[in-house]
Amino acid sequence: MLTMIVIDYIEAKFPLRGKPSAPNAPWPQPQYLNVSSDYIYIDPEFFIVYSNLKNCDIIDKAIERYKPIFFPPKLSIQTPNIFHENQIFLSVSILVKSKKCHTYPQLHDDQSYSITIENSYGIIFAENVWGALNGLETFSQLLFINEDNYLVTNASIYIHDWPRFPYRGILLDTARHFLPVPIIKQHLDAMVYNKFNVFHWHITDDQSWPFVSQKFPQLTEKGAFSSDHVYTPDDVQDIIEHARLRGIRTIPEFDTPGHVAALGRAFPEFLTDCYNGSIAGQAIYGVHAEREILDPTKEEVYKFMNEFLKEVKNIFKYESYIHLGMDEVYPACWMSNPNIQNFLKENNMSNGTDLMTYYSKEILKLMKSIGGKSMVWQDIWDDGVKLPSDTVIEIWKDTSLLSNSPSWSYYLSKATSEGYDAVLAAPFYLNMISYGKYNTPESVMNLEFFKWYNIDLFENFTGDNIARQRLIGGEAALWAEFIDGTNSLSRLWPRVSAVAERLWSSIYVNHPEDAQFRLDVHRCRMLRRGIPAAPILNGYCGSYEVGMKHSMVNEPIFNYIN
Repeated sequence: MLTMIVIDYIEAKFPLRGKPSAPNAPWPQPQYLNVSSDYIYIDPEFFIVYSNLKNCDIIDKAIERYKPIFFPPKLSIQTPNIFHENQIFLSVSILVKSKKCHTYPQLHDDQSYSITIENSYGIIFAENVWGALNGLETFSQLLFINEDNYLVTNASIYIHDWPRFPYRGILLDTARHFLPVPIIKQHLDAMVYNKFNVFHWHITDDQSWPFVSQKFPQLTEKGAFSSDHVYTPDDVQDIIEHARLRGIRTIPEFDTPGHVAALGRAFPEFLTDCYNGSIAGQAIYGVHAEREILDPTKEEVYKFMNEFLKEVKNIFKYESYIHLGMDEVYPACWMSNPNIQNFLKENNMSNGTDLMTYYSKEILKLMKSIGGKSMVWQDIWDDGVKLPSDTVIEIWKDTSLLSNSPSWSYYLSKATSEGYDAVLAAPFYLNMISYGKYNTPESVMNLEFFKWYNIDLFENFTGDNIARQRLIGGEAALWAEFIDGTNSLSRLWPRVSAVAERLWSSIYVNHPEDAQFRLDVHRCRMLRRGIPAAPILNGYCGSYEVGMKHSMVNEPIFNYIN
């Protein structure tokens, strides 16, 4: 809402290119936007939001959430004189065609909306509540404070908008470092401000098991960092509901058969004894640990997985998909174990890939038996496992991450051409940081976000039109080796906003020099909403720095000062 937003160059000899942004430029940029150049004043005392859906928790709670965003409580706004020549904007109506309200978002829901503002009256129209939420967010971004401290917007606006991809995800890793529930909720709020709609919760890994299982409480008793570093059943439901009310799906990931050292602290009998020569339980560091991967030859492993996945499916009962992981299984430990070698011979198998195929097929059958659908990292598909047709494959491999790997575009083309839905994560690992590089001979600073902003998911794609439809979207990953509650928000935001616009906006919205100005406006917008988004360049956002204070968890990091 603030007009005093300025970004500046890194060095005077490298001036910024691009067109400065309007103070109310929406992010991500809508598919179609037409606005007048004149403004109308808005009187907070008479501003009313209507909805044609009554007793709809999703819409009712959204309106309540947006009231302090429309009119920040710590912001002093001038009240316009009713006789001023400019009109006073009185009301906005949210009109939703579908009356279905108490629901959970699904992949192929219609997420489109339109906004019309004319003659001091606004309409947000959508086919369903999820489109209405997108429209309400865009509408909130259209309001701003002018230089005279009045709340204003354009007198005439027409927006018709929809996402380019239905799946727009963010992965948060809560195993390598624990993220407190209030921090996760702040991420979910920021996802709404950027129109992400899938929270991929990488909840467990080798380092810790913070997910409290009521069937197997020893998992957290022995696998969590401490009794405080856990997500109770109430915490999990709180997160799921917080996300649902914002139109965000929550897909949990429980990675097996690798990445299970924390599980093994509770159930050591499930892990494979790795051998160093003839010595059991001895590491060959750089190859394998003492015991680090499930033993697929043990029947009790499948009994446990069946009971555990049933519990997970019941907890995440409205979400069709569970992410099963299945990545980075290095077979050296398996092949060192004489019991596994005997099992392979008895079952006409020859290597670790055969054993991984055996394990994954059993787990996929379990998922089907409990009525769930599977999402997996690409590794088991790479190994030739025939997956159920409704499996979603997540592509993470690329030459930039693995020197001997083909490009991610190769994997995308292949997976979708084989009939699988695919999600691209490979170019969007935002835990990795790089400084801007000078682009010669133009001598232009290439901002870090440019490298994500310039990615087109269909780059070098070789599939046909049907295959293109199976590329359902992308996902930004924030792996947590060096990230916890102290820095996860500033590390992710607003860098991931570049990914948001790639996944939402038209392919023709592809000018990063212009986008840097709009992104800076949006970064300042997120700051005012309590998200400690890091700066993208030199400059300032109004006078917010003057009001910064020491913060507690779930508090804004500053007192708002205009």
